[in-house]
Amino acid sequence: MDSAPEFESVEAFVEYLMDDEVEVFTAADLQALSAATQTSIRRLRVELEGWGLSLAHRPSERRVRGFTANPHDRWHGPGSCPTHGGSGWEQINGFAGQG
Repeated sequence: MDSAPEFESVEAFVEYLMDDEVEVFTAADLQALSAATQTSIRRLRVELEGWGLSLAHRPSERRVRGFTANPHDRWHGPGSCPTHGGSGWEQINGFAGQG
């Protein structure tokens, strides 16, 4: 993607967007432009916003719980942090060696 002619420079990218009458750029566009121009993403974003463009909003993915889901969401499901897994005797025994 970064070998495309619109990613050769910031000016070429802005001209490419203006030709299509687009006023927003995506995070993927920023990454491709950064790789092609060897410039940091933060500097590119500031420069593109100086041209009057804006970064496209990325909506967050919705998570819907069902009726049977755990209401505390600690042990199961996305974002869970299971802290179980044994007493640790096996690891402690390994430190002391075989008795």
